[in-house]
Amino acid sequence: MLNRPRAVVPRVPRPRTQQGLVLFVALIVLVALALATAAMMRSVGSGQVIAGNLAFQQSAVGSSDRGTEAAVAWLENNKGLSSSSSASACSVGSSVLACDQSAQGYLATRSDPASSVALDAWWTTLAAAVTPVSLASDAAGNSVSYLIQRMCNATGDASSGSCAITPSSTECGQSHNVNSGSTGCDSQVYYRITVKTTGPRNTVSYTQSMVAM
Repeated sequence: MLNRPRAVVPRVPRPRTQQGLVLFVALIVLVALALATAAMMRSVGSGQVIAGNLAFQQSAVGSSDRGTEAAVAWLENNKGLSSSSSASACSVGSSVLACDQSAQGYLATRSDPASSVALDAWWTTLAAAVTPVSLASDAAGNSVSYLIQRMCNATGDASSGSCAITPSSTECGQSHNVNSGSTGCDSQVYYRITVKTTGPRNTVSYTQSMVAM
């Protein structure tokens, strides 16, 4: 018998069993990208909120000028008057500015805030003594109210010596009219104007101005 050669059957390599490593790595990368996207969106959103709050705060500070101007106008209209249409006559002193004017947010004596007291609490204390004057809301939605304090330690005329005044009559005469022998100008009394502005997003701003007249 003749030995015939056997046909050689080529071996087909078996496919390796998938271990799932690529899928696992892809899932990790996908989760990392999702977290990075969420963090970026949150950062952008927080930045917009902060920028918006700063804009509202600046708007509130700008609106406080209306309160300061209104307070100065009231002081100018009542300085030196014994009675007026916007103030009641005082039982002490010769001017309506010698005593408190509750309806006009005016205090004839000073009350300085302690360093440990917040402005909100200090404002509440003053508002319990006199009624703050409120102005109509402006176009930005800011509501303005103000209080006036005369920088005096007691009620009565400012000439009593209990008030902070500038310049004194002697200094005024020396600096303005040395050769005339007269004072040359009148002493001025200091007044502190505190303005509270309340705006959108619960924005609250306090500004203070010192004027002399």
